[in-house]
Amino acid sequence: MSATADEPFLQAKGVAKSFAGIMAVHHVDIAVAAGERVGLIGPNGAGKTTLFNCLLGVVPVDRGVVQLAGEDVTRLPIHLRARRGLGRTFQRIELFAEATVREHLLIAERTRRGDGALWKDLLGRGRPKADEIERCDHILGLLGLAELADAPSEHLSLGQGRLLEVGRALMTEPRLLLLDEPSSGLDHDETVDLGRTLRDAQIDRGFGVLLVEHDVEFVSDFTDRCLVLDAGRLIAEGPTGEVLASDAVREAYLGTMGTVA
Repeated sequence: MSATADEPFLQAKGVAKSFAGIMAVHHVDIAVAAGERVGLIGPNGAGKTTLFNCLLGVVPVDRGVVQLAGEDVTRLPIHLRARRGLGRTFQRIELFAEATVREHLLIAERTRRGDGALWKDLLGRGRPKADEIERCDHILGLLGLAELADAPSEHLSLGQGRLLEVGRALMTEPRLLLLDEPSSGLDHDETVDLGRTLRDAQIDRGFGVLLVEHDVEFVSDFTDRCLVLDAGRLIAEGPTGEVLASDAVREAYLGTMGTVA
């Protein structure tokens, strides 16, 4: 089944998760359409990461349903959700230090196609095809990394490394990309550049974004809609500006941030 214009690509209905009897996520309902940029925020311990992992299939839900394009994927593993269009990046960057920037994307492309042995890629014996190189270089150009295509990833700045992670995710052709704290460790200018590049890539490729982020200013600048968790419960959702200005959200952040945005 494919999502229609009126049907969100991702839907979570009544999702609940507990650990050792402590509820981390309380019967949360969310929906994200393809092409949307949605933020997921909340104070420390709000349940953001747990909900994120439930959507991805990293941890099983106790109750509730997760759907992609109307299909129930609640019990599907991560790789099968990825094949249905769910991509992700990690807060902690994990790159092969000696592999070049382009090689990271080539490995992701071979994984997507399922027609190349990973060990051949790592040993340099899997000679890339012209169309593979073309796809990789298009993504690198989109992310402003074209001039670094042949550079080892260990030479990248933190911001460039985060863009390379985004590039790997884009090689899987996601319909929705889940970003986990992409601004973590970046300074203000790097965060602004990251947001601008992500927005350009999102518009160019047409995928949706669900962003878990601690930097509220980045969320305010990048997203159109925002969801707020507090103590595992969804306390606010709607247009980002309105949500960040709401009394419920300000109260949730008091003592940790003082004010929001």
